[in-house]
Amino acid sequence: MFLPVMPMLAAVIEAPQQLVLKDVPTPDPGPGEVLVEVHASGVCGTDLHILQGEYWGDYPRIPGHEFSGIVAALGDGVTGLRIGDRVAINPNLPCGRCRYCLRGQVNLCTDNTAVGVTRDGGFAEYCAVPAALALPLPETVSLLAGALAEPVSCCLHGMDRARPRVGDTAVILGGGTIGLILMQLALHAGAARVVIVEPLPAKRELALRLGATAALDPVALGEGLGEAVLQACAGAADLVVEAAGRQETAQQALRLVSPGGTVLFFGVCPPDAEVALRPHDVFFHEQTLVGSYINPFTCIRALDLLAAGVVQVEPLISHQLALPQTAEAFALVARGEATKAVVTRI
Repeated sequence: MFLPVMPMLAAVIEAPQQLVLKDVPTPDPGPGEVLVEVHASGVCGTDLHILQGEYWGDYPRIPGHEFSGIVAALGDGVTGLRIGDRVAINPNLPCGRCRYCLRGQVNLCTDNTAVGVTRDGGFAEYCAVPAALALPLPETVSLLAGALAEPVSCCLHGMDRARPRVGDTAVILGGGTIGLILMQLALHAGAARVVIVEPLPAKRELALRLGATAALDPVALGEGLGEAVLQACAGAADLVVEAAGRQETAQQALRLVSPGGTVLFFGVCPPDAEVALRPHDVFFHEQTLVGSYINPFTCIRALDLLAAGVVQVEPLISHQLALPQTAEAFALVARGEATKAVVTRI
């Protein structure tokens, strides 16, 4: 049993648009839970949606679903973990009973709960999580990199859904953290060319350093973007990934994909966003449209990829801020100024 001596510091969303730093009780891990001393927590677009009142969840809530830390205490009945273990967190806890869980589609669970969304998360000094969600970090993976195991696992599911073939050409619309992870996975899957489309110069430069074939500025190219993409792709965009979560890039994806190609909708577009679709084109060109949602059964593979150095996430971290600067970290991401902002304990 964990007996906290004093309250802990946490960033709390009291209500939509209200993020405050305050002292709250340090959680006591219940049966089957562990208490994690949080060391790094990444700011995700989902966190911004929760803050803005645009995503499921309730208030008040400590956000943060991308995080790593060290096991500080064990609840009753916990086995397989020890105090002092370094862990990354898989935030998703499906019910295990609904139709989709019983079909192995746990990411589509109708009663899913999630750390940082429906229960308190990682923008705090400590977080209590079900022990099954605390995944031991390989020795070669730092706590900083471990905080991004969750987005890597989500991107890995996206690649599983898109099924790129060796020799394909991939176009990724959006060069943020997600786009750059997807880019690395596409290259590792054997893509002959991977083209990033991103308006911010720093993100384009980073994409090129990490292996992109080309990095295009959609603002400068304007109406010429389609032609520039096809030129960079040597004529065929076999896979187009929408990784920006914008209506206009979702529409672009449908225009850019080649006959026989696949469009992966990965970014979180507004729920009311709509795009024009010609079913005849999908039929006549045998195009495939797929979506990808969170990370069913991909967490261990994501950690293995990080441990092997196949996916590099630390270069994506443009800003590290301390817990009292959580609001600043959120603002950096909201303004698009950070490739990845991570709140760290020290």
